[in-house]
Amino acid sequence: MTAKTAKDLLTHGSIEENFLSEYFVGKATSADAVPEDVAYIGDGIETIDVTQEDKKNSKSYYNGGGQETTTVTGSTRSLALSGDRSTGDPAQDLLAALADQTGAARNVWLRELDYVQSDDGKSLELTKVRTGIATVSDITDKGGNATDPGAFKATLTYAAKPTVLDAATDADKMTSVLTETPSINAEILGETAVVKGAAPAPAG
Repeated sequence: MTAKTAKDLLTHGSIEENFLSEYFVGKATSADAVPEDVAYIGDGIETIDVTQEDKKNSKSYYNGGGQETTTVTGSTRSLALSGDRSTGDPAQDLLAALADQTGAARNVWLRELDYVQSDDGKSLELTKVRTGIATVSDITDKGGNATDPGAFKATLTYAAKPTVLDAATDADKMTSVLTETPSINAEILGETAVVKGAAPAPAG
């Protein structure tokens, strides 16, 4: 082990606001094919709770001194959306329309994009992408007090392990993502969206 000083260990990461993460849905065809009707999840949405639920198996062995060992045998990622019903918003309308469906008809294409603000504050840097097929459940389409906005809720749970791209190892593979699902926040904030660590585009 290489000796380290306290200064070496004193590091600071990037603490970003949740709205910089972007979520897109579309009609499910396959996880590898980006749908034509991609829609951004944002309008009316106040909260997106991301949960990684692990399935675990715990056992005690004779050579473990009575201590249990825990093995994660499966893991499922889900997004719980909640906010106000925005009728006419493509993403909400797509999800709300599934309320009376069952089985595979409840599946959608889902993509998550994680961004951080660049050090110079002039661009948003894409750091991670998750893409896959998700099942929509627990849909609430309107309802509440008479004078309140109609409520909207839905939970999107990956039906299989999503494809994950990380800028630390897959930067050159992520450039197309910015064309398929352009950054909404870059448009709102008047900034440029780039893949963190990707080689700059050749001068034209």
